[in-house]
Amino acid sequence: MLMIVPLNTLRPGEGGIVVNIVAGSYARQRLVSMGLTPGATVQIIESHSMGPIIISVGGVRFAIGSGLAAKVMVRKL
Repeated sequence: MLMIVPLNTLRPGEGGIVVNIVAGSYARQRLVSMGLTPGATVQIIESHSMGPIIISVGGVRFAIGSGLAAKVMVRKL
């Protein structure tokens, strides 16, 4: 069963494949510049109830806010 969920709902250690970015052009451009493009594999490194989410995309770690992460739709692995 395919589970498409926002990136910010994944827990540390979980990963997904980006399927869509539901955002305006500025936010989309920012996410794409981090490598979050459709088909990219992303893994959650750290996630807290408050503060940024640490993710890994293509072996590179980034910190993004939970609100921005909510705009990235992933197919859960």
